[in-house]
Amino acid sequence: MSSTHAVLLVRVSTSEQDLEPQINDLKKYAKSKGFKEFKVIQTKESGLLDLNKKVGTHELFKFILENKQYKDVFATEISRVGRRQSVLHIIKEWFEKNGIQLYVKDIGYKLLDENGKISESGDTMFTLYGLFSENEIKQKKERFKRAKIDLMQKGLSISGKTLFGYKKHFLKEVKRNTLIPHEIDAEIVKKIFNWYINGFDIHNKNVSIKDIVLHCIKSGFPKYTHSKRNVNKLLKEEAYLGEKITNNKWRNPYFAINNGENEYFTSQNKIKYHRLINNDTFDKVQQLLKQNNSRIDKSNINVTILSKLIKCSVCNCYYNGDYRTIDKINRSTYRCSSRSGIKKCTNTQSISMKMIDSAVWNLIKSDLYTLSNTILIYNPDENISNLKESKTLLEKELNEKEIISLAINKSLQQLETYNQASTIVALETIMGKLTKVEKEKSLIQNEIMKIDNELMINRIDSANYYKLIKDNINNIENSKELLKKYINLYVDCIEILLHNPKFTILKLKFKIYSERKIKIKTGKKMISDAEIGVYSNIILDKRNSNLIKSYKTNEYIKVLDNENIRTKVEDANLPKLKNINLSELQNLKKSKFIKPFEFIKISAN
Repeated sequence: MSSTHAVLLVRVSTSEQDLEPQINDLKKYAKSKGFKEFKVIQTKESGLLDLNKKVGTHELFKFILENKQYKDVFATEISRVGRRQSVLHIIKEWFEKNGIQLYVKDIGYKLLDENGKISESGDTMFTLYGLFSENEIKQKKERFKRAKIDLMQKGLSISGKTLFGYKKHFLKEVKRNTLIPHEIDAEIVKKIFNWYINGFDIHNKNVSIKDIVLHCIKSGFPKYTHSKRNVNKLLKEEAYLGEKITNNKWRNPYFAINNGENEYFTSQNKIKYHRLINNDTFDKVQQLLKQNNSRIDKSNINVTILSKLIKCSVCNCYYNGDYRTIDKINRSTYRCSSRSGIKKCTNTQSISMKMIDSAVWNLIKSDLYTLSNTILIYNPDENISNLKESKTLLEKELNEKEIISLAINKSLQQLETYNQASTIVALETIMGKLTKVEKEKSLIQNEIMKIDNELMINRIDSANYYKLIKDNINNIENSKELLKKYINLYVDCIEILLHNPKFTILKLKFKIYSERKIKIKTGKKMISDAEIGVYSNIILDKRNSNLIKSYKTNEYIKVLDNENIRTKVEDANLPKLKNINLSELQNLKKSKFIKPFEFIKISAN
């Protein structure tokens, strides 16, 4: 042994554990082998972490490379170095490559032989001890998981946020927490279930979740009950029956690193609770919830037209909609869905939702002939039948609302017989009811109109599709559902090649597209470019945001910088690659390869 310097590598899994016992043991052991100078590298982290997340290991590598006199590392056991076989294998190879000796105290193991190499037997022993270490922690986790499941089935050690209506109570005899009914909140739960079935009183027998929320606010109940979402969730909560089976699912953080891992973890655990609601009451509430669930889509604001179509060039995940309104102006955008995930994407760029939705639709609309033929691919018979059935149900419901509206208006006419004081009270009540009914009628009429639009598109003979779509293009553009339907028939995926304040370039891969025609005329090939090809590009000139100019090409595009591209253009009837400044696109001579098309922002919100 030529060196008297050694690194003491110590690790514990939790912040509560003490590192000092490991350090003292290792110092004593290292001194017995003649070492005098020590560098302690200590971490409090899981042994199952992947190498790129192991702070202690990276600190060890860096220190040894910067301090050449340290050629020996001591650890109490293999598990202090790591517990994952894949990680241990990399660390072992790094030690051998850099001539670093590893001493494992508890088993008296040395990694390198006298020649500074790992012998066959030494390699086998390292692998075996590493395997034992990994299996040991896995068995501990399984035992812990089984014990936790058993405790939850007994109503003990229930983790997570405490369910409304309960509170935690420590049981001294078993030294565990359990959930018991909260003196006040449990009674509120019972009241809410009762209100939903029977109403507040004889004058208010039919109440909605919104009515219950308002009543809770007026009654000074806890803030949890001031949300329609929370009250709706409360009315569906099976735990109030005395037992609940969870169905939890969460993403595996190691999936992106190791494809051998499962993408998601799932668990179904039975948890025991104190019963607050009887089965009969719970079943009645579920039936009422189902009946009261409106059959119409109250708003199309969150229909994301390009959902699952725009791919991030950095992480390959899809963009999703980021909906927002600022100063009453729609500022919704598309952004990478992984920007806030476990493994965060570095792409924080956003792109205007209305702009890109409009650009893609305008490109498809520029080839109306192909658009009309697209519908022939799908058999509309079943869809027509379902639409007609839905329309019949909606018309029946609308008729019922009309009857109610007539009755309310009749009541208004009778107000002439009331005295002045009572007329004001009655008028407020009746007008409130009329406003609600008229709003419901409007929603139903809107849904019927949407169905009529779809029926209009499906019921006409195929020979008239082209004229039909052209004549009724405004109806399609006013419905985000119809726009989403058509765009998803066409588009397979979208890639953003360039996006800056002046220009945006999109590359679209189409599932349905027109075909390029080649004719031979006087011995020359005459190429008629398709309107949209398998791969089509959109170039948007946004320098004037009020008058966006749009161009399309089916040719190869390479982005050179923020204002220059390379693509194919026509020169003396021969195509060739050429660098183009995007600012000069409007001055480009008439070309079969790059064509302008009309850009109109869609009106659907």
